[in-house]
Amino acid sequence: MPAGEVLRADHGVILAVRAPSPGHFRRPRVLRSERRTLGGWLLIPVSWLLITMTASWNPVEWLVEAFTEREKKRPGKPFHGGWNSMAGHLARGLVPRTKNPANPAPVVMQVTDRRLQIVYVSRVRSFTGKPGLVEAGWSTDLRNVTWIRDRSDVVGGDHEIGFVDGSWCSVHFGGHGWSRMASAFPVRLSHLDQVPGPGWSAR
Repeated sequence: MPAGEVLRADHGVILAVRAPSPGHFRRPRVLRSERRTLGGWLLIPVSWLLITMTASWNPVEWLVEAFTEREKKRPGKPFHGGWNSMAGHLARGLVPRTKNPANPAPVVMQVTDRRLQIVYVSRVRSFTGKPGLVEAGWSTDLRNVTWIRDRSDVVGGDHEIGFVDGSWCSVHFGGHGWSRMASAFPVRLSHLDQVPGPGWSAR
């Protein structure tokens, strides 16, 4: 955590299941100094095969995304804004690429008195037995975060996080204590509240 900042809350976080997942090349490469395990070496051919297949089948990916956007039975859209919006950058940061896809790094969201950020924690220990690496990832000034909306009506732990550019993203806080994360955000909404539009501010 940056020096001089006060940690309000932190919790393990993933992209909500109902939210669209960014493609391989949109995901950030993290923990570059992490050593590659045997499983990581063995998965290299499989990873490249999957990348090649998805890169050559973009029309199918487009159709899947279009079908997801047309879905009306779900209780609210899971994502709003492009991949280059603030919500898009958050979503991309929640599904990082590492050298060891078979042993993915947990992602932790931190809310300080100044910023919202995500942190990656390596599960791969060094040869000396020391704990895995920790690396800070995407972050933004807390003033750019306009609201958080509880969507436990859909899945317990699901929340939508909104930004000043009007974009928002669905995330999932797993395990115990997820209900305390929302209290660290400036403005908290329930699922009964409407999704605020661009330029919205709390009164």
